[in-house]
Amino acid sequence: MGEREAREREYFDALAIESSPTHNLLARFSEAFYEKGSRGRLWSSFWETTDLKGATVLDYGCGNGSFSIMLASRGARVFGIDISPKLIEQARAGASRLGCNGNTPQFVAGDAHHTPFGDAMFDYVVGNGALHHLDLVKAFAEIARVLKPGGKAVFQEPMYHHPLLWTLRRLTPNDHTADEQPLSFADLESARKWFRSCRHREHFLFAVFAAPAHLLGKRFSLSLIGALDRVDEQLMHLLPWLSRYAWLTVMEMEK
Repeated sequence: MGEREAREREYFDALAIESSPTHNLLARFSEAFYEKGSRGRLWSSFWETTDLKGATVLDYGCGNGSFSIMLASRGARVFGIDISPKLIEQARAGASRLGCNGNTPQFVAGDAHHTPFGDAMFDYVVGNGALHHLDLVKAFAEIARVLKPGGKAVFQEPMYHHPLLWTLRRLTPNDHTADEQPLSFADLESARKWFRSCRHREHFLFAVFAAPAHLLGKRFSLSLIGALDRVDEQLMHLLPWLSRYAWLTVMEMEK
């Protein structure tokens, strides 16, 4: 394991044991933005268009396994990998506790640059905020290796240029790892070297300023932020240059 991977493991192991008050506050005010279920803006189209029954899926950077469990509940055979042994312990405990209807995800602690999985093993590789922690050249090559021909990779990742988020990251340096780097459009386009089809759609331009809506509850914040993101979507369609200032992007890549 290289120095970068060791630093990431140390950070996320510590986070799994005890997160900082600042991290907890940021998590509270971003819950609706990161919602992974069908009501969230990032993954709703994936759930609407993808039949996971019988599919083999890799949750790449699975963290505590919550997304893996969601995938398994929809009939997928799920494997999860994460750099943090502590988070993998939590993932295994959560899957065991919930039962997953006999379809329990399998979790492994390891380096996402060099996974233990076979060539062309997965129908889908998915991830939430994993790629910007990695060497993209190595990560894209590994994702392409383990995907079946015609398989798809779907990732949500933070973007670099949103002014508010750019400022916030610099005010809270201890709540981010030393090596992580939000993605630029050039990073998104670089995936074309490994995949025959690459698309991305950006989210949360002005909707970011609705973060205080979380004080009024998750249901309200999901509704308000969803409505504002639809407005953002129209603005970015009319003025494409605004897209580079969005907070998050969803990448869809097909092998």
